[in-house]
Amino acid sequence: METLFEKLTEVLSKYQNIIVMSHQNPDLDAVGSSMGLCQILKKMGKKSYILFSQKDLKKYNSSVRKALEKVKNEIDFLYPDTLKDVLGDSTVLIVLDVHQKDRVEYPEVLDQIDKVIVLDHHIKNNSYIKDTELFYIDSTMSSMVELISHYAKFYGVNLGVIISTIMLAGMEIDTNGFNLKTTEKTFEVAAYLTSSGADSVFKQTLLKESKDEYLRRADFIKSSFVFHKNIGMCVLPTLNCKKEELAEVAEELLNFEYVEASFAIGQLDENVVGVSARSMGDINVCDIMKKLGGGGHVTNAACQVIDKTVKEVERSIKNILGEIL
Repeated sequence: METLFEKLTEVLSKYQNIIVMSHQNPDLDAVGSSMGLCQILKKMGKKSYILFSQKDLKKYNSSVRKALEKVKNEIDFLYPDTLKDVLGDSTVLIVLDVHQKDRVEYPEVLDQIDKVIVLDHHIKNNSYIKDTELFYIDSTMSSMVELISHYAKFYGVNLGVIISTIMLAGMEIDTNGFNLKTTEKTFEVAAYLTSSGADSVFKQTLLKESKDEYLRRADFIKSSFVFHKNIGMCVLPTLNCKKEELAEVAEELLNFEYVEASFAIGQLDENVVGVSARSMGDINVCDIMKKLGGGGHVTNAACQVIDKTVKEVERSIKNILGEIL
């Protein structure tokens, strides 16, 4: 990994302005790793920015909004309409926690910046961003926080209490409470973030949700069912579901007795059906999602299906499972 960090540091040395952008509907892993990377860039003497829609914070979930509020005086943010102020030959874009052009927060930005670095921990998809200064994926890592924490340790950066806490919360979410995609190195990073000042009380505050959110998810889960003895599935009955809701429901189903893999299906908008899939490890949900045009990890994957109904997508998943189980 030192070779990667030496190469990354060498590439970054060519630029003065660094813009960090993550995926659509960013979670605490994306947000926390972006903040951690900005701390490293600050020590390098670089001017760094996170590209977020600060003008429309309602589009992000409550945990992300709390995190952004906490660092508003420590991190510089850019919005799409202010991006032009820092464009030029001395600017590079780092795409973090995603490698597909159609899944980044603002796809149009990739047409405005020629120099791009991609860092991700998801299994490589065919629609990956090409012609980059550096492209690195390590799908064995639990989270993007894990990679950026290693880089911070390598570069000798003190992440501080707030950012260490946000990063630890992000890692906890991405591993479903350190139950999935978790190795010895994951716990080493958690210990490193704790030693950097991560505060358990603040972390729980970040992870809290509203009563309405909890009850809404509970209503969805009431309609879930188990088939093939070990597959949990929930078809969300509402229109305009949120992707994070699908992820939360899929993770919740995995906590049920005997469930080895779970699928949450919902209508994201008029023409798009979303699926979030989780697994304990024996069932490769990434392979299943790939058959529907998606991807991810063995234990954590998703897809978006265009111009099919929720029922048709449900039937497709059942047919795929019927072939492999």
